Amino acid sequence: MLETLSFIVWNIGTRSPIAVVRDIAAAIGNARKIVTGFVRAIIGFIFVSAAVVLLLPALVDPVVDFLPAELFTLLVALAIEHLVGNDVRALVGGRE
Repeated sequence: MLETLSFIVWNIGTRSPIAVVRDIAAAIGNARKIVTGFVRAIIGFIFVSAAVVLLLPALVDPVVDFLPAELFTLLVALAIEHLVGNDVRALVGGRE
């Protein structure tokens, strides 16, 4: 769930790469957009870090099982964000 929230904050599952590049180009001259993007990046990284910390105790052998488990949870989170990301952002009042 935390990884899904990070993808929702980052808004990467529902945007095309061209839209991402266009948004970055539009934000270059706008300090408010740059700060907003930086804050969203920090919040997303906090969610991913918390998800990693909570995943570690669930693994029998973290050295062997961490990478496959983390990749699986990231892919599931990306799929969930693709399905409900726009609805969640609209629910909290996001304009994207």
